[in-house]
Amino acid sequence: MNLFCAGYDSLLRTFQYLKVQELLRAARVCKMWRDLAAHPSLWKTVRMKNSQVTDWDGLADTLQRRGTQHLDLRKMLIACEYPVSVVEEVIKTCSQLEVFSAMSIKCESLTLESIGNLRRCQELRLKAISGMSLQQDLTPLQDLKHLTQLSLTSVKELGKKKIDVIQSLTNLETLELGECSDFPDKFGTIVLINLNKLERLRLEKGQGSCCTFDILEGVSKLQNLNQMELVNFDVKNGFDKCLANCKNIKRLLIILTYISQSATSNNMVLGGVTELSDNLTHFIWGVTLELLRITELFTDQCNLMNKQITGDSIPVLKPVPCLRLISDVEDKNKNQKEADDKQQPHQTGLQVDILPLPQLQKLLLTALPKTRVKILKIPFHATWRQSISDTTTQ
Repeated sequence: MNLFCAGYDSLLRTFQYLKVQELLRAARVCKMWRDLAAHPSLWKTVRMKNSQVTDWDGLADTLQRRGTQHLDLRKMLIACEYPVSVVEEVIKTCSQLEVFSAMSIKCESLTLESIGNLRRCQELRLKAISGMSLQQDLTPLQDLKHLTQLSLTSVKELGKKKIDVIQSLTNLETLELGECSDFPDKFGTIVLINLNKLERLRLEKGQGSCCTFDILEGVSKLQNLNQMELVNFDVKNGFDKCLANCKNIKRLLIILTYISQSATSNNMVLGGVTELSDNLTHFIWGVTLELLRITELFTDQCNLMNKQITGDSIPVLKPVPCLRLISDVEDKNKNQKEADDKQQPHQTGLQVDILPLPQLQKLLLTALPKTRVKILKIPFHATWRQSISDTTTQ
């Protein structure tokens, strides 16, 4: 009997490594394997990575019968277009789900009409590959009172879908939102400020008339919030002062759009980040390859190569914040400027300094002695893939 039990347990542990379709095939071998394949421990968490499904209705029915609580549809092997009906069917039929992650939906529109059915849901992540629109607004989300993590990063015109509903999700600890350009003017001080348990915040595509300053004001008042990611954001004059007030932030990722006034944007980031030296533990600055190429052309055009600037560099509006902390760079620039003035007395002084990335790294490490600093060089199309968790583990 003991040998039988040991064999049963060993087989059960082996079944934990099977994919869903393999588990269903194993259930057809014999009665014992059928009972083993139906064990609740094998269905509590279902990850569909490297799996392919032909009968979506059957999958949804199986998940409901087995009482699956965690469902992850990421990185599936799909030969045809991912039917959005799958997500909607799961939402309708699997009310027991506590975690639902579908981050590669191929669709143009999605309805969240039945999302209130997931009343037990604690983590909800929905993302389309190329952007999607919602057929209704976000009102049904207010029924998810147990939600601690919410990710909606590819919804078009999200700010027009009653985004203020999010303030009712007071248990949220992680919030990820995209398409932030059309958010209400007081999104930070009216919506975000009510999420007192929020610890991690990621916002994407804050461009044009985005209420960035109001968002930062709301962020600065959330005592539990310690991680912030701003991806593809426009930065304007005054950003440095608003960011400097976010003393609660310990982990920070910033990737700018660099559509215009890149020198001013870099000055604002430097000025704000260096004011967080007492609290910041991790800082990741994403610099696009496109900016590096443009800076190289700018350097050539302005005849600055005689400064012996080599390698990747970024433009920073003068005066460069905290440049005095690395005196060797400052003295070198000062001596070079005097030499340039003698050689080219007819030119007016440039208002932009070209800062090589190694010097930028040195400046940040000097101004932020308690902080782990990383400068990422990435193409613009890959900016949305970057996150603090990914970069700090590399």
